[in-house]
Amino acid sequence: MIDKSVDQPPDPVWLRGLEAARLAARCGARTRSGTICQAPAMPNGKCKTHGGKSPGAPRGERNGNWRGGFYSQKSQAERRRLRDLIRQMRERMDELP
Repeated sequence: MIDKSVDQPPDPVWLRGLEAARLAARCGARTRSGTICQAPAMPNGKCKTHGGKSPGAPRGERNGNWRGGFYSQKSQAERRRLRDLIRQMRERMDELP
């Protein structure tokens, strides 16, 4: 009988990948069940579920689905400016005899 273990490399490539994953830093965030998350952490210290790498969709026209609307930064700034003008007008009206 031929021993096939001689033909196998002592440390397969996929085993090194598993060892690196096992030694990776862990997320450590509290889960809803109260336990500590054991998912591998990314460079920011948390896993993809508890604070992953994406800060959200890009702002403005860089977002492919962007439409100018009520909550756009430009619209909010315009409403803020108008509120300040109304406030100043009311103060001036109170000062009149």
